[in-house]
Amino acid sequence: MDVSDLEAAFALPLAEDTSFDTTVVGVLTTLASFVTPLAGVLLAGYVVRLVRAGDRDATALPSFDDYTDIVADGARLSAALVAFQLPAIGLATVALPGSGPSLAMLTYATNPAILGLLGLSTLETVGLVAAGLAALMGSYLSVAATVAIAREGSLVAAIPVTRDLAFDRSFIGVASGVALVGFVVGLLVALCAAVPAVGTALAATASFYSLVASATLLGRGAPNASVLDVDASRQSHAGGVSSGSAESMESA
Repeated sequence: MDVSDLEAAFALPLAEDTSFDTTVVGVLTTLASFVTPLAGVLLAGYVVRLVRAGDRDATALPSFDDYTDIVADGARLSAALVAFQLPAIGLATVALPGSGPSLAMLTYATNPAILGLLGLSTLETVGLVAAGLAALMGSYLSVAATVAIAREGSLVAAIPVTRDLAFDRSFIGVASGVALVGFVVGLLVALCAAVPAVGTALAATASFYSLVASATLLGRGAPNASVLDVDASRQSHAGGVSSGSAESMESA
């Protein structure tokens, strides 16, 4: 991932070839996702399509068409996202048994001041910290799974690709860049939401823009399968050379 990938990710929604209708549908879908998870599944499917298009260096936003395929991709990605966050939810629930399972509880694990004000015991604090770390790891694996599902089109086939991406050092920088973009645009969304009357519409527009930029950056920056295979073969070759050297030394 380099600066050109970042520039392309932010320029794509404003590209001349991008249909205005696509932008309108995207914003309306994002707005609907605020109140119904069904729209969120559709939006997740479009994220998969964005990653897939970004992997081919798209010059315009992909259209909202073939809704059956979009919903299928969205269901796969949604299932993966939930699965990766279940350990964190479980740890948070154990740490605070009086509360229902909620990802909101994980925010306590990153704010020691709040932990003190809540009067949590040491064991509960440790449990929430563990939940926070599990949530962080789950988020990282979710980013890798998004790329894998976009490339494989299958949840089962995406499992080995997700593993390879997660252990690839170059992907850490890509995931960090995507997280940074999401954080910065998230601040913009919060500011837009505070605007009277039109705040919700502005927040939906900024949220859709964030999804487009993040997904495109992810698709363009993630290492492809050939790069992963080359890295794996290099590691295997290095291991063979080291083993051969050791045997030579032993025989000497």
